[in-house]
Amino acid sequence: MLDRSTAAWIALVSGLLLTLVLWSYVGEHLENRTRDRFANHAELARDNLLSRMQAYEQVLHGGAALFAASDMVRRAEWAAYVAALHLERSLPGIQGTGFTVMLPPAQREAHVAAVRAEGFPDYTVHPPGYRDTYSSIVFLEPFDGRNRRAFGYDMYSDPVRREAMERARDTGMAALSGRVTLVQEFGPEVQPGFLIYVPVYAKATPVDNVEQRRAALLGYVYAPFRAHDMMRAIFRDDLRDADIELHDLHESPQTLLYASAERNPAAHYFVTHEVEVAGRNWVVRFGSTPAFEAGHASAEPALILYGGSALSVMLFAVMHSNARHRRRMRAAALHLARSRDEFRTLVENVPGVVFRCAIEAPWKVMHISRGITLLTGATPEEFMSGRVTFGDFILQEDVPAIVTAIESARACNANYEVEYRMRGRDGRIHWVSERGRAAVNVEDEPLRLDGVIIDVTERRTAEEAIRNLAFVDTLTQLPNRRFLLDRLRQGLANARRHGRHGALLFIDIDHFKRVNDTYGHEAGDQLLCEIAARLRKAVREGDTVARLGGDEFVVMLEDLGEATPEAADKATLIADKILTDLNAPYDLGTVRHRSTPSIGIACFDGGEERAEDLLRRADEAMYRAKAGGRNRLETQQVS
Repeated sequence: MLDRSTAAWIALVSGLLLTLVLWSYVGEHLENRTRDRFANHAELARDNLLSRMQAYEQVLHGGAALFAASDMVRRAEWAAYVAALHLERSLPGIQGTGFTVMLPPAQREAHVAAVRAEGFPDYTVHPPGYRDTYSSIVFLEPFDGRNRRAFGYDMYSDPVRREAMERARDTGMAALSGRVTLVQEFGPEVQPGFLIYVPVYAKATPVDNVEQRRAALLGYVYAPFRAHDMMRAIFRDDLRDADIELHDLHESPQTLLYASAERNPAAHYFVTHEVEVAGRNWVVRFGSTPAFEAGHASAEPALILYGGSALSVMLFAVMHSNARHRRRMRAAALHLARSRDEFRTLVENVPGVVFRCAIEAPWKVMHISRGITLLTGATPEEFMSGRVTFGDFILQEDVPAIVTAIESARACNANYEVEYRMRGRDGRIHWVSERGRAAVNVEDEPLRLDGVIIDVTERRTAEEAIRNLAFVDTLTQLPNRRFLLDRLRQGLANARRHGRHGALLFIDIDHFKRVNDTYGHEAGDQLLCEIAARLRKAVREGDTVARLGGDEFVVMLEDLGEATPEAADKATLIADKILTDLNAPYDLGTVRHRSTPSIGIACFDGGEERAEDLLRRADEAMYRAKAGGRNRLETQQVS
């Protein structure tokens, strides 16, 4: 069938039909997905609006609670309360937070006189004229130039505000007003506004029904809002993707509170939500912006249509010419197989492991010699089939060093060499040395890695043994003085960096010379080893125990606290435990011996410039312990 052109024509027709189906399906799917994303975006913006309005309500309820908890809230107390809320940072967009008092006509003159006596000689209840009931804004913070215009204003005289105030009074709940022009508005930028009221009732007065609430009403904690300022603060993160309109009750030019931009009739997506805020309905309309539509536009349908058509034609051309190339391809495959066999024979005779693999981790293998089985337990066939890779056997903490070595060599077009560890299937860890080079194409783009891996475990073991001779005490197997000084410098640096205090314990064995003189040096060595073992058990994991020399030991305790007293207390507790453990009897062959230590403690906070200075202070504290009678501890604070 592959040798005939009929198969090519069948593939062409099938490919074109499949392309048309996919083009139609993907286009519809992307359209629905974008519409859903815009709807989700609108829902999040709506929820953000509701959450912010509920937060504003909570602020007002907190103000009402202040009145309920106090016999009389004074102006300074109100100002301090509002200032402590930091609304300009936590809830931007609010014009102010105030209190308006309700006044019968008979109390108006006395009220005006009282406020004027507070230092406001021009205060008056406005607008002028006789009314059955007055209200007056007496507190409004921040008390700036714009808000001063509302000082003394009778909001109850305005029908829109009055409706919300009466609703709040009768329900005992927060109430949102309709669209108004705030008294604070002046100048060329006059914005629509609205207010939220929370009623304040007289203390110890029942408010179980409407009549009781009306009789107990003292005033309102309220907040005025400039609609444009508040909505910009709420929707500032949404305006790139959506044009937003906010209407009171229903959509009309007269009820428009806020519009982020002129309505775009060409917008592709629209979502409208009705939300209830403090007992009043708002209508929020979201329309997609050109930026949103451009950001979510997809070229996939066009790519599928044109790409699928082109691919179908290309497949037709390939299949049509396939027959005359089949023999040539089979011949090339046979030649490649022979070349591979020759190459395999060559590399199997090279010491170590010869490999070819991908450049990027986890380094999938293209070819590898059989020496890899000795290192990992996995066969070359497992590597080349992709069932395992180098990354499955390399210790993860060594991977960054390998990546860095390869990248550095690629940057300068050179060979790389790196040593790392591999864990075989038998659990054994081998140190290996890898040398290789990245192969590149004619455009100097990297294609693969070619190299050789040699087992260097014996060499690394020998190097580790030499290092231990330099840094470990051969008798007790504890770190020696050179290793200790290095750890002290690291501990001081860590203390400076993290602000955590530590302590150094200098331990000297009392009358140790008598042990050597009485029982011999072999008993003395046995005692030192037993002391070293007890010190390891007495301290925390991560603390450093070292033998300084002779019968002197040092313990470095890190991360004991953020203050010197705390560190000193914790160090003393550990030192007391060490003192107790080292006082226990020792079995030295057939002899039962008791030995005591003298311990000096020096706390550190990273301020010491040299590790030797810290060691000297701990030594001085130890000598004070000896001078004080031995078998005790002394603490030297930071100098």
